[in-house]
Amino acid sequence: MPSRTSQKDPHPTGITGRAVFGALNFLTGHSRPLPDSPKPSSRRRWESLGLPANHRARSNYQPPPITPSLPKRPRAISPSPGSKKDLSLYNQEQSPLFKLPADVLELICNHAIGNRLVHIMRRPSGGLGHECCILDGEGGPEACRKRQCRGIKLATGRYAKSSQPGEDLTALLQTCRKFYMSAIPILYGTTIFDFDSLESLITLSTSTLPHRFDSIQHLSFDFRFRTSHLFKEGSPSSDWARWERTWRVVGSIKALQTLRARIEWHKEDAGLVTERRWLDELIQVNGLKVFELELPGLTKAEEVVDEGFRRAHGEWEFAVRRREGMA
Repeated sequence: MPSRTSQKDPHPTGITGRAVFGALNFLTGHSRPLPDSPKPSSRRRWESLGLPANHRARSNYQPPPITPSLPKRPRAISPSPGSKKDLSLYNQEQSPLFKLPADVLELICNHAIGNRLVHIMRRPSGGLGHECCILDGEGGPEACRKRQCRGIKLATGRYAKSSQPGEDLTALLQTCRKFYMSAIPILYGTTIFDFDSLESLITLSTSTLPHRFDSIQHLSFDFRFRTSHLFKEGSPSSDWARWERTWRVVGSIKALQTLRARIEWHKEDAGLVTERRWLDELIQVNGLKVFELELPGLTKAEEVVDEGFRRAHGEWEFAVRRREGMA
């Protein structure tokens, strides 16, 4: 018996239904069908905003919290900008340190806690931890990994504390409120925050005060997606939403100036077309002084295809350096 399909009528057919529908239509007008308007193509939408077809505006994205809120402390060290709490409380005004000129105090803060490479990682307790790089970034990500600057990575993707920890930047900040308020902008403005997973960056964005997170100026990534599945971590091939959200978060950092990233895809032959689709999300980050990517090398055939892509679609916002080999 032949099957028959019919589109369901959006309007009621019974007498009672028609009467109710007509009354609602007369009183409110909400039941009137809206005229269909053609949706402009993606290219036309960008051109209407005065942007090229392959360009996205800088994101103002602020990620929603994904971690439970901590109880409010009666003596919050870092009050919000709109807080009217008297910041003169709990200071150490009698200290000779605060009798120095402001520029001298700034130089001291820079020397004490500024211009460090700090690895941010998740701890087994559920929160975030940090380790100052023992090598201070010398030798690049490979040297840090061999030296185990971050510590030992567990099967859960979290890091146990290193047996050779670097210097502790938080001790000096906890001396008094006045020094904290003087030094914390230097910490966020000069530190290179280094991440090796998508999860750790997103967690930092949801557990840090927005105006502090927006004051970050330097980021460094070391994404090795070939081993992400071993540590239950996301990658563009297994968790596209997290990959896209990561670059929305990065694009929303208002003070960001430099970003250097080393990326290793989940397999050697990921393919140039797939790679370009993943890298398209990085268009959400623009206006940086330094934006560099280190990517796996290409075969001779892929180099020809990549040249064709760049001629057709233009260059990326970021500089790309290819490693030797496919890894």
